[in-house]
Amino acid sequence: MHLSRKLKITLSVACLAIGMTAAQANADEREFALVFKVLNNAFSPPIKQGCEAAAKKLGDVTCTYLGPTEYDEAKQVQLAQDMVTRGVAGLGVSAGNPKAMARIMKMAKEKGIPVVTFDTDVLPEDANLRSTYIGTDNYEFGVALAQKVLETKKAGGTVCIQSGAPASENLKARVQGIRDTLAGVTKDKGVDTLTGQNGWTEPAGCPVYNNDDITLAAQQVRDVMTNNPELSAFVAVGGWAQYAPQAYKQAMEPLKKRLDSKDLVVVFGDNFGPQLPLLAEGLSHYNIGQRPYDMGYETIMALDKLTKGETVEPFIKTGTEVCTPEDALTTCGKIAE
Repeated sequence: MHLSRKLKITLSVACLAIGMTAAQANADEREFALVFKVLNNAFSPPIKQGCEAAAKKLGDVTCTYLGPTEYDEAKQVQLAQDMVTRGVAGLGVSAGNPKAMARIMKMAKEKGIPVVTFDTDVLPEDANLRSTYIGTDNYEFGVALAQKVLETKKAGGTVCIQSGAPASENLKARVQGIRDTLAGVTKDKGVDTLTGQNGWTEPAGCPVYNNDDITLAAQQVRDVMTNNPELSAFVAVGGWAQYAPQAYKQAMEPLKKRLDSKDLVVVFGDNFGPQLPLLAEGLSHYNIGQRPYDMGYETIMALDKLTKGETVEPFIKTGTEVCTPEDALTTCGKIAE
């Protein structure tokens, strides 16, 4: 055989072997999809970072992180369905609309795709559709927010609560934790609204819901403060309004004297970058942050175990962090990888 022909055959066989090796590697790689509620807020990037870090650590896993750019429950459900149709190895969802998402989770379960929820869980009656919930104990999170109001020696007054989407189960649990704690009752005796229990009432028009719209959230702060000049406390279960720092400052700076004297107490959920300078300036008294990086990381790790036939705990808590004006610009909100 001619030498050049032998060389060509040898090279062809070698290329085929390399191609087969690459194809085998791709076949062995597992794709885990995390479908979040909305991508255009400060909570989303750390989840993605945690997801990618865990995938890198495992080595044979790809993290596919996706969600609607703007808050859109139907779009999120469609994206999750697309991942199930695609046949990903594992699925993590943050259920913006718990009932609608449960239908997709049922499809995944029928196809043998392990499913976990993170950040926002499904309704209790659909808990059998996922192997675990990964995130904050949202009722306890609400309790912690309310306790910070009580720590300022407030003995009652008017309180307005700000939340995101009314249908979000995790946010409803936080609101309930706030109400029960201010009312001085236990979870099993929860109150629907504050009408004077333990001295606390909710003024007309509260709570306010922003549907994860940052601009609307900041406007709501201004409106609440304008309509309730004697308001005792404002508690936001997430950081929405503070993600628009200039608009938030315009609403709160005229009230700085009341804030300094704690005649008006302001407590916010979350402790992301745009919020911390506002806290340092005394435009809120406490920010209680969650750990979204850990949510993304632990979701991938749980799916890894489940695809290997292992079991996971039914609730994986990722914890919280209390931030004050004193540590807002130093240790608060740092990701510990």
